[in-house]
Amino acid sequence: MIIKVWLFIIVLTIASWYLLKLAGKSFHLGWVFLFWVVTILGGTAFFYMVSVWFVSNQ
Repeated sequence: MIIKVWLFIIVLTIASWYLLKLAGKSFHLGWVFLFWVVTILGGTAFFYMVSVWFVSNQ
């Protein structure tokens, strides 16, 4: 499962970087990769914390 998440992040990174380059708003590939890592892993951690909070309040 974790390999699928990293592959998804890599695909999103390459696609986003290419589309940004076509739009004339070129960013370094590392910044785009970092954005997707923080977005996906941060979102996952946030929803995990929310679910733990809901379970602990029952």
